[in-house]
Amino acid sequence: MNFINKIDSGFRPRVLVLMATYNGAAWLVEQIKSVLAQQDVDVHILIGDDFSKDKTREFIEINFSGNSAVKLMAWESSSGTAGANFRRLYLAADVGNYDFIALADQDDIWLPLKLITGIRCLNETGFHGYSGAVEAFWPDGRKKILAQVPVLKPADFLFEGAGQGCTFVVRAELFLRIQQFCRAHPTAVDALHYHDWLIYLLARAWNKDWYFDPLPFMLYRQHDGNEIGSRDGIAAVKKRLNLIRSGWYRGQVRAAFAIYQQANGNDSIALNIGQLISQRPVVMRGGRLFFILLRNGRRRFVDRLVLALAAVIAWL
Repeated sequence: MNFINKIDSGFRPRVLVLMATYNGAAWLVEQIKSVLAQQDVDVHILIGDDFSKDKTREFIEINFSGNSAVKLMAWESSSGTAGANFRRLYLAADVGNYDFIALADQDDIWLPLKLITGIRCLNETGFHGYSGAVEAFWPDGRKKILAQVPVLKPADFLFEGAGQGCTFVVRAELFLRIQQFCRAHPTAVDALHYHDWLIYLLARAWNKDWYFDPLPFMLYRQHDGNEIGSRDGIAAVKKRLNLIRSGWYRGQVRAAFAIYQQANGNDSIALNIGQLISQRPVVMRGGRLFFILLRNGRRRFVDRLVLALAAVIAWL
């Protein structure tokens, strides 16, 4: 009996959800309850709290201390960022008894079929990683669907992840390999800011297929504390341009390329782009990069165009 038939016959896949928390008391209980309410899966949550200063830990202990499906790892020092907190969880997680691994933010709301939908997509396609659209919502009642462009480009993983990490579902065998890579290459891994970009980057380096779901199965809360949040609006565009102009984004792309090399990625286009971006002086290779990035960079055309122009003016 294959995995799809096992699910249809009542088999419940075991899923470990990794949740990074920091000062999330205002939303955390609602989010955890929505994860525990996932249908047709056997779900467990491993929470890594990044030395919260509010009542995050207290709320977890009061509301879920008697629930064996929820485990809290309370770090005694701050990692400094959400990405670093997640990477702590990557290293600490015991995934041996699970079929799939998922990621969760502390402030969203999952719809009941979120996990099983991702699992079915992976099992029907044979792919190893899944991400989906989200429905962003604001305190004033506004809502907006945020979807990803599903058409892969040869080097998109050097410049972006696979969308919001809180939608990710990956096979346990892929996550175990990522975990081993993190342990073997801590300096390279720590140089990349975004924990979810790391997962997508390594999946593509190892030629593992990725599924982009156009449908949203979670509510993506927008508030002042979002590290990324909705990508729309003038303020968001200005923020992204400032990150490119400052050189921060160029450093992240170089960090991604270093990881790709250490993971033995072998796509010739990606290797060529990474080597060009690593060259100095940057003004000497802008013209060559422009056309390569316009064809092979990020998945969204507008984003590819921004990358190509950034290369010409030596911001990349």
